[in-house]
Amino acid sequence: MPLESITKKLELNATKTQEYINNTAEYYKLRLFKSSMQFTTRLVNFLVLGSVGLFVLFFLSIGIALWMGSFFEERYTGYFILAGFYTLVFILLLIFARKPLERVLIRKFSDLVVDDDGFTPKERVENKEIKESQTHTPYEDEAV
Repeated sequence: MPLESITKKLELNATKTQEYINNTAEYYKLRLFKSSMQFTTRLVNFLVLGSVGLFVLFFLSIGIALWMGSFFEERYTGYFILAGFYTLVFILLLIFARKPLERVLIRKFSDLVVDDDGFTPKERVENKEIKESQTHTPYEDEAV
């Protein structure tokens, strides 16, 4: 009789361990899917909006360069002035915006990886086990 009880408990532990492993694997699959989809969505949004913004900037720059060229009576002068302006903006961004931009990017991408609820997988499993133990005991099917 005691040997049967130990055998049942070992089988139950093996079953629970297998369920835990399967649930953990499923959790990480879903988490990876969620993170990859959020990343893909944000990347597509960035590429679409960025490409439209670049087209606007490109045509606006050509218009400004042509207007400045007609103002200075030489077409190439407007292009050189605009190229100098963009070079100055590039250098200023390179010097002053590099670190803040890195911080913003790291913060945004870490938000994609970190879960919204703030629990680690271990804490989530422990909370689930606590809730389950409050509703029924794992050995309630056994006869004493």
